[in-house]
Amino acid sequence: MGFLDWAALILGAGLIFSGLRAIRRREADVPERWEGDSAVRLGWLWIVLGSLFVLAVVFDIGYLKAFFRLFLEAAN
Repeated sequence: MGFLDWAALILGAGLIFSGLRAIRRREADVPERWEGDSAVRLGWLWIVLGSLFVLAVVFDIGYLKAFFRLFLEAAN
């Protein structure tokens, strides 16, 4: 496994964990504060996105790996 595969696994697991925490606490403190139902929706988005990243590595899905690379480039 290459560097990007490990990065996708770690980032995916982190997103899943953060999503679960946002849903449980019903608040998320990203650049702005999210509370209530909007924090829960954001938590579900993080869970789905993290799951896609993990699935890309586990099942070696090329287009999801390309999506991960696009995600990394958008962060710059």
